[in-house]
Amino acid sequence: MRIYETFTLHFERAAKEVARLDGNPSLASVYVSRSTWDRWMAGEIKGLPRQATCRVLEHLFGEPAEQLFGPRHPGVEQRTDASATTASASIAGNGPQMAPHLAAMESFRLADRQLGGGHVYRSVVQYLNTVVAPSLFSTADRREDGETAFGAAVVLTEMAAWMAHDAGRDELASGHFGRALRLAKSLTNVTAGANVLAGMSHLALQTNEVHAAADLARSGLARLAASPPVPALAARLHAMEARAFAQLNARGEAQRALDTAREALALAHETPAPQWVAPFDEAALASEAASVLLDLGLLRDAAQEAERALALRDASRVRSRAFGQVTLARILLAQGQPDAACSVGMELLNACQSVTSLRLSSQIELLQGDFSQFRQVADVRELLSRMAATAQHRRLLLGSLALPEGPQ
Repeated sequence: MRIYETFTLHFERAAKEVARLDGNPSLASVYVSRSTWDRWMAGEIKGLPRQATCRVLEHLFGEPAEQLFGPRHPGVEQRTDASATTASASIAGNGPQMAPHLAAMESFRLADRQLGGGHVYRSVVQYLNTVVAPSLFSTADRREDGETAFGAAVVLTEMAAWMAHDAGRDELASGHFGRALRLAKSLTNVTAGANVLAGMSHLALQTNEVHAAADLARSGLARLAASPPVPALAARLHAMEARAFAQLNARGEAQRALDTAREALALAHETPAPQWVAPFDEAALASEAASVLLDLGLLRDAAQEAERALALRDASRVRSRAFGQVTLARILLAQGQPDAACSVGMELLNACQSVTSLRLSSQIELLQGDFSQFRQVADVRELLSRMAATAQHRRLLLGSLALPEGPQ
């Protein structure tokens, strides 16, 4: 299913929910036209959509309109015609003056967070092949255009890598990461390559290549040292290093790397990251810290970080919250609290039904094995039954969204 059709389904559902919550039946009829979507993708729409559309988008993404659209620029006409009721404008992210490639990056990123990589991968690859690739060799003489095009190519290629991994295609993901790293060499700002190395380190952790994960994180930090400070990216790289050290049972090194990540992130508000650096915030660090502390056996501290990650991450970030709920449930089970873990498990199953992530499905199956050790508890037996039914549903859902074979 293409990104527009997928987004429309979720937009329509959100419109109905808003109409019910606000007691305003007319909100249920707010819609996004295909022509408006196409105009946004071409960078032809400026300004905000109508108020009703903003209301639905705020409900769908869990962000205020001001953050979704960026600041209102003086002199930009605010459209009020019916064609301006557009979801695409809402996810431009950095305001109406944003280049079309950057607007598309934010669109794909938000759709991926909501729906999972299986829904969005093909659209990203198509956009790379048909829109970004030709612009890499444009004859335009403006340096900033080349930087924007190559920066978009790096970010979207890395994004495709994560979506392929999310759909269980790790070899395909590795190929995309390698291509992104090569493209990053074309940028004057070395942080793009460091950002790709952070993603590669994270993938190595996911595929149990722990020594490689540590080496990639260190390579990213070395590259980052040659650039002006980017605290958010430094924090992510130190967090990946901490994850690797924890899995290698290097307790002191893991704790030091985690502390350094926290110190770096504390400075992030003073130095905004370049546009091609993947977001890494307090919720993300808390989530990584929970995994580090769980691997180190520091269960009480791990539970606090997992709970903090979920408290900081709003409901619109369904997949991120789902992974956080898996971690928290594992911690609670390790603490011998199956009843509390069951509560988290039920919330997890209720929230993740529409997220097409094989990675998430695999984590839920592993969690099911952890719960089976407490089968004597009645609530656990009920949860295991729900997990089995959910697993069958997710297999059918993922089967309908299989990624194409061969290189992309």
